[in-house]
Amino acid sequence: MIESALLGLLQGLTEWLPVSSQGVVTAASAFLFDYDASDAVAVALWLHVGTSLAAVVAFRREVAGIARELLRDPMHPSPLLAFLAVGTVVSAVVGLPLLLLLDDLSGAFGAGAMALVGALMVATGAVQVRRPISGTRDRTGLSLLDAVLTGLAQGLAALPGLSRSGLTVAVLLGRRVERSEALVLSFLLGIPAGLAAALFAGLDSGVLRTAEGLAGAAVAFVVGLASIKVLLALARRVNLAFFVALVGVAVIGGAVFEAVAG
Repeated sequence: MIESALLGLLQGLTEWLPVSSQGVVTAASAFLFDYDASDAVAVALWLHVGTSLAAVVAFRREVAGIARELLRDPMHPSPLLAFLAVGTVVSAVVGLPLLLLLDDLSGAFGAGAMALVGALMVATGAVQVRRPISGTRDRTGLSLLDAVLTGLAQGLAALPGLSRSGLTVAVLLGRRVERSEALVLSFLLGIPAGLAAALFAGLDSGVLRTAEGLAGAAVAFVVGLASIKVLLALARRVNLAFFVALVGVAVIGGAVFEAVAG
């Protein structure tokens, strides 16, 4: 139970930053608590249920507005609703095969899979070293190409180590979307993806049926809800690229040590 609470704490603190929460939780599960690679990935995915629900509460006005629009006139969606729908479909098409492949690779390669996590975290840091300049576009001018590119980035972030928020925000900024709008759009798009990933992990691994799994998700929810505004403000001001890369190098080093010691 304590282990689950600590992992939920990590998830709640790192989900909002351009750091891969999935990569951090996966690495912590494997190296601190001796989970095998497959179980570590499953726990990391499951804990997204807590932070996804925290995002629903934090952005409840936006979520309520989207729900009202969907019920009122689903055949004539606004640019925002179309962006979220297309982006979610694209991310599912890209991300689900990666999740299935990752599960097989994790079980087969053990420490090698953790080294891949570290390498992907280094890649995330490299992507974030140079931030695109924020533009002036908002949600009223979103296009189909915006949705496809952002959904593609979110789907690729199914791989632990690639930051979902970092990649999606980078894509939106590259499309000249205003920075605060890019952050909100990234988190709104992440809600269905996070809930779907958590459901996939919960049903596949059985963590949904354990008290420990529920406790970890509850901690992730509470911590995520309490820290979202502070961490989002920090993410606007601090370039965490070098921190992400440093953590990735540490994960690779741990994987090498585990392989040698084994």
